[in-house]
This record gives sequence, structure tokens and C-alpha cells, in this order.
Amino acid sequence: MFFRFSAGLLLVVAVSMAQVVLEKQSLHLRRLVSRQYYQMDELLELHAQLRLEIQQLAAPSRWFERSGTAPDMSRLSKSVSAYDPSTRSASPKRALLRQQRRGSDIRAIGQ
Repeated sequence: MFFRFSAGLLLVVAVSMAQVVLEKQSLHLRRLVSRQYYQMDELLELHAQLRLEIQQLAAPSRWFERSGTAPDMSRLSKSVSAYDPSTRSASPKRALLRQQRRGSDIRAIGQ
């Protein structure tokens, strides 16, 4: 009788210890995945900022600043305007980053 009771108790303790180990491992893996999502968000935001900086530095107005010559405005099309990053809000960029996280193509960020 005592042998059966101790064997049953030992079995319950062993199962609960296995559950604790599995739960610990599950929480550790969830933390790793969460950290990777955070890093991916940070890298995507950095990517978007660098693409924006590249576009600003490659703008024709910057070329003329570096060369020291004034552009001939009569030859430029009226539909082309200088890019002003201050007019854009941060929320569309955030929306694009969230869309990328859900599986969109990474090349869609800069376009």
C-alpha cells in the first residue's frame, strides 16, 4: 500500500517537474522571438531612415549646392518639386514598417 502511494506521488512530482521545465523553455523561446521582432522593427526603421537620407542626399537640389552652380529653372519641369521631408509625418512610415512585419516585400518600403 505504501509502495503504491509513494510511486503515485513520485509520478505526480515527476510530471509536474517536466511541466515546469517545458514551461520555462517555452517562455525562454517566446522571449527570444519577441526580442527578434523588436530587433527586426528597429532594423526596418533604420532601413527606412537610411533610404530617406539617401533620397534627400541624391535630390537634384543637393547636386547644385555641391557644384556651386545655379540650375536653369526654365529647363526644369514644373511638375518636379523639391522633396521636403518635414511635410511627411512619421505615421505612414510606421504603417509601412508594420505592413513589412506582416510579410510584405521589403522592397516596397522605399517605393
